[in-house]
Amino acid sequence: MHDWQYFFNHVDNSLNEGVYRIFEPEWKAEILYWFSREDVGKKQKEEFIQALIDFDDGCGDFYRYRAYFLACEALAKFPDCSLGDRIVEQLLKLSYAYFRQDKRDWQILPQPLVKTARKTLELTDKKRVVAAFVQLVHTTESRTIMRLAAEKLEQLDPGNKSAILRRSGFANAAKFFLKSSAEDIPTTQEEIVSVDENALAAIINTIETTLSKEICYDAIASLGKIAYGNQAAITALEKFLQINQGDRICLEAATTLWKIDLGNLAALNALVYILETTGNAHLLDCAAAYLLEIDSGNKAAIVALLKVIENSSDQSLCRVAAFNLGKFEPGNKVAISTLSQMLETSQRQTSKDEWEQFYAAKSLIKIDPDNAKAIATFCQMLETSERHWMRLQAAEYLVQIEDYRQQAIKALWEAIALQDEYECRNAIAIFAKIDPSYQLAINAEIQLIKTTQNISILIDAVQNLEEFDLGNKLVKDKLNEVISIFIRLIQIFQEPDENKDDFYPKAISKLSYESCLLDIADSLTKILESEHLPQVVIALKEYLSEKFYKNSSYRYEAVFDIIWHCAENMTYPEFYKAWHS
Repeated sequence: MHDWQYFFNHVDNSLNEGVYRIFEPEWKAEILYWFSREDVGKKQKEEFIQALIDFDDGCGDFYRYRAYFLACEALAKFPDCSLGDRIVEQLLKLSYAYFRQDKRDWQILPQPLVKTARKTLELTDKKRVVAAFVQLVHTTESRTIMRLAAEKLEQLDPGNKSAILRRSGFANAAKFFLKSSAEDIPTTQEEIVSVDENALAAIINTIETTLSKEICYDAIASLGKIAYGNQAAITALEKFLQINQGDRICLEAATTLWKIDLGNLAALNALVYILETTGNAHLLDCAAAYLLEIDSGNKAAIVALLKVIENSSDQSLCRVAAFNLGKFEPGNKVAISTLSQMLETSQRQTSKDEWEQFYAAKSLIKIDPDNAKAIATFCQMLETSERHWMRLQAAEYLVQIEDYRQQAIKALWEAIALQDEYECRNAIAIFAKIDPSYQLAINAEIQLIKTTQNISILIDAVQNLEEFDLGNKLVKDKLNEVISIFIRLIQIFQEPDENKDDFYPKAISKLSYESCLLDIADSLTKILESEHLPQVVIALKEYLSEKFYKNSSYRYEAVFDIIWHCAENMTYPEFYKAWHS
């Protein structure tokens, strides 16, 4: 097949006669392969690229962008394209709008568009992308733009790192690496990238000289991203751990040292030292959890935890130590007896100890699932605790034990019947975990969605609904109602002081306007099924006009998110029809 119109033949005003395989995921690999074929002429390929970048979809540009991104990916298979430089330059603008030099040309682009453009940058002709970033680094007058471009360039082409750092100044080296993405952490010797020694020296110097704990912490963390196997970094961290011991920064230094030098004894010893000396339960828990991950049979760690239990009078510290001891040695009698004794002690004291009693039972049942004392404690809480959330937590554990399942379910239904929307939401969430097809719980969730006057509850309830079986007939029958509620919510949602509608007026003022809209959009896209997409496009498309963008850019962003999702899951003719309905 040499004719590109087999994949794409736009017939304006008669879409049913057109061919739009470019928008069908199953054809993408075949199309990209077509561009790599030597038996297809350059002229044919150029024409196809031109048709893709010139496509005017006539329905909000959603498919115009999709066609453009496909053209960008095709450049990786057809690097000789005469339009390549212009295409990549435009892709860079879509990916990083703030890179634009002309202030009059700046604009805020919706996140789905930006994210897709950035992803496409990694799939298009790499040489052109690198060249575009290099050009930007060497021509921009903005330090911010230069730094951002340099960071991306370093990810795309590590060989450019030295030139970039020389241009921006080694004084900024530490900041440069502290900003590096966590996704770039090397995991094998083969993935090590040569690190500029001056840059590395700047980071090590920061660790050795700064008086700021936060800067020191960030500098240490940065070594874990760039210094795998580097002896200078290993030595610096070992030296740091000799001088500094037992605090949060030492924990970071020890874990970083282990990352860049697997099996390092100084790292293991530092983690054990934290167990031996810290009075902070959270720090002990973090150190023990990391040790458990890298050396689950560490005898020194077990001895240290036993000493904490034996010598400490801090109940929280002992509880955490016992819990982790039970992780290192499942069935450890000291761990189980310590937590059991805590339960007995807290039960004899006032209700102020209920918190510690709860956490002790929670820890005990995790290391000894059939422990009678832990189960009895949860049963007692289920019956007597004045804290609703604690009763729900107890029910969540007991509902997993066959002999106590009905008792726990009864408590969950009592929570739903309280008419407290927060308790109702939490109880239903537990039902979703234990039985995603439970009809009564699904019904209660849908009723909560339909009746709540609180937006945060509404969003949480829909997110809980996602955990149930969406193929369930009851859910399907009610889903149209739920979607209608969400569409209505987006349509009337305005700044709190502008809200004239009586639909959720009080709840809106209590929450972050921006996060509400984006959460609503996210929740809605997760429950939409194919048959709902046209009605969503029809209902919301008008909110993408310039008038509504000026009135509420946040709503514009939320609506764009939703309709972008629709465009990715509808055929072009279907979307076009809905857009013009």
